[in-house]
Amino acid sequence: MATSTWPPSEGLSTPTVALRDSLLTLSASTNINASAALVLDILRATPQYKDWNTWCPDVTFESQPADAPAADTLNNGTVFTFHVIMDASKPTKTTATRLVVTDISTPEHPSDYISSTSVDSMKAYTSDLSTVYRISWKGDGGFPGLRSERFHEIIIRGDKQCEVRTWEVMGGVLARTVKWFYQKTLNEKFELWCSDLKKRSESLAAQSDAPASN
Repeated sequence: MATSTWPPSEGLSTPTVALRDSLLTLSASTNINASAALVLDILRATPQYKDWNTWCPDVTFESQPADAPAADTLNNGTVFTFHVIMDASKPTKTTATRLVVTDISTPEHPSDYISSTSVDSMKAYTSDLSTVYRISWKGDGGFPGLRSERFHEIIIRGDKQCEVRTWEVMGGVLARTVKWFYQKTLNEKFELWCSDLKKRSESLAAQSDAPASN
């Protein structure tokens, strides 16, 4: 689902892959009836992906930064591997992708990973950091010739309401191969990711709002 103003007509980019170097861009968005903070927590809590994430039910932690506040969640600098299911008819066959978290930003602890110049010039990003939770990760050398980075922005839209925007930009010689063979599948998987995230977030939000039984 796209909003009326996103993705921007000029295209999407990341600090790792500039707009001029982009060869493949994937994106999806959805509105969720849950708090933005809860949605970010769900994205960071990869051990629970098996409970909701159809595309990527398994995540392996490779290393955590020395100052990581928790060992079982995504932190800035976490190196991890996604084990994704590209063919739903073969759920036991997975593809491993090694990644590293490049940024986590919250209204309480905004980051400067995205420069103010980039925020002002690129409509991909939400400029008001007091209204957005953000997490991003990039490829960690698993595929020479391929550069990629993926963002999630979780934008506060009201009390326990938010909009999720996620996009990935790829560059490098192998990006053409990925685009040729997998663009359609990856577009579908991004939509599936957002759909699954919406269901998970709204389910947990409803549980937390339910009155306690006597």
